[in-house]
Amino acid sequence: MAGSRMFAFSWIIVMPIRRPADLPPLTLPPLATQTGNLASRDHLREYSVDLAQQMRDLPKPEFHPATDPLDYAALQQVGFALMSHGFLVHHDPLDVFIHARRELGHGQGKFNGDKFHLSVQQAEVPAAFGAIAGLLFSEHCPFDKWKVTDMARADPASRVSVGAQWTLYAKPEAADSGYRAQELFAIRCFVEALEAQLAAHGIAPGVHPQSDVRPAHWHYLSYRNELRSDRYGGAAQNEALRDEPFYSLMTR
Repeated sequence: MAGSRMFAFSWIIVMPIRRPADLPPLTLPPLATQTGNLASRDHLREYSVDLAQQMRDLPKPEFHPATDPLDYAALQQVGFALMSHGFLVHHDPLDVFIHARRELGHGQGKFNGDKFHLSVQQAEVPAAFGAIAGLLFSEHCPFDKWKVTDMARADPASRVSVGAQWTLYAKPEAADSGYRAQELFAIRCFVEALEAQLAAHGIAPGVHPQSDVRPAHWHYLSYRNELRSDRYGGAAQNEALRDEPFYSLMTR
């Protein structure tokens, strides 16, 4: 495609996604009759110790970057919609975000509010996108939905311009909206791969949103559950977010 280029990645994780033959899958009982994201969170919290142990026993997954992904300039030039690597890229003329949604999504459950932001220096957004586009458009990307700021449209002083340029939405694969160890581990390894790619390309971190939390070893990533928090942050909200079982499993 005109305006596109292929990006070379300096590393990939080399072991395939599979459970060891002698490791039985963790069987979780059905979610409680309580509906919505609270049931999913409580279910995740109840089995967090078992999930964490099984995640430790899983081999690291392999992520093959998509070949010839759109670069940032090409992404900005997308009209109303364009299909690329199984993702429908949507760019509304009145929106400051460019949205990507997988046509045949992996996640069959309900969105529980868990999402990640990636923050880089404003001037480095095009280069940063080049560093991670192959992963975001890959078949192994665990996020069926993500978006990136169009820096040509966003207010330079806005929250999504100085940081939080990417939002990655996590969604359970199972129809009962409960996360399994293998998918949680794949998400954690994938966001760590994004971090590593940005660092390897010398990208400078941006301003992290005050609404989010992150551990010390995350330089670009941050986390928020949008169903149980707001954009204003604060000590109480940060404490509650750090207590989210999804966040704990991503960072422990």
